[in-house]
Amino acid sequence: MGARVSVCIPTYQGARFLGETLNAVLAQDRDDLEVVVRDNASTDGTAELLRTYDDPRLQVITAPETVDLPTNWRKAVEATTGDYVKLVCADDLIAPGSLNQQADLLDAHPDVAIVASRRALVDSDSRVLLRHMGLRGLTGVQTGSLVARAIVRRGGINPIGEPCGVLFRRSDYDAVGGFDGERVHPMDVDLWVRLLRRGNLFGQHEELAAFRTSQSAHSAAHSKDQYAEYVSFSRQVAAGWEVPLRERAAGAVIRRASWEAWPLRKRSTSPGARWLDVVRPA
Repeated sequence: MGARVSVCIPTYQGARFLGETLNAVLAQDRDDLEVVVRDNASTDGTAELLRTYDDPRLQVITAPETVDLPTNWRKAVEATTGDYVKLVCADDLIAPGSLNQQADLLDAHPDVAIVASRRALVDSDSRVLLRHMGLRGLTGVQTGSLVARAIVRRGGINPIGEPCGVLFRRSDYDAVGGFDGERVHPMDVDLWVRLLRRGNLFGQHEELAAFRTSQSAHSAAHSKDQYAEYVSFSRQVAAGWEVPLRERAAGAVIRRASWEAWPLRKRSTSPGARWLDVVRPA
């Protein structure tokens, strides 16, 4: 049986968390699952870890040299063969049964280009910091225009979520040109917006993914350059989707407030139980 659903895991120096991530993906109950790990020429024991796995669904690609993060993401997706694709960063997690639920939604809704779930924030020990994040006002079927306005109202900050919570159609991904590395930090939501030119969003109430905050995580950055990328991206979305000026102005205020509040919000959380021990199977 050929792959129907593909999960790609681009990794670089990810040995610390990759095993837990890969175990969560391989635990998905699908015979038509393909899992592609692209090791970006790591030197931290990633290759040795991957050699301990013996699963016919797993394909390991070892890059001859290290490339930048956007290129590694693109090459990971390009190596997949399934109709539906999910990219999971090498320190993130997905819930049991999540691929079945998301693939079923794409099967049932040919007008939907991407399915996205709510997600949790976990620490370096996979303990819950925040739960049921994202998709505020965006659950159920949502048009690209409505999602674009939500993005601008948030100042360009991603309301849909990280790749681990999203499943998309490979044909749509190819049609819009895939991940664009011009802006690294909003690279995921930039793809979501372009995919929404091909179909709607289905936002799920369920929390089916967790992304990790750690010193090594791409999401941990909170720099002036990152902020500038979100400003530029928000303006691009506002212009491309003809978002009203009043919503653009509100988004600029919300972006600044959210940006300043996020580090304080993370510091005010106390770790709870390990996420995979408390999340409900899909």
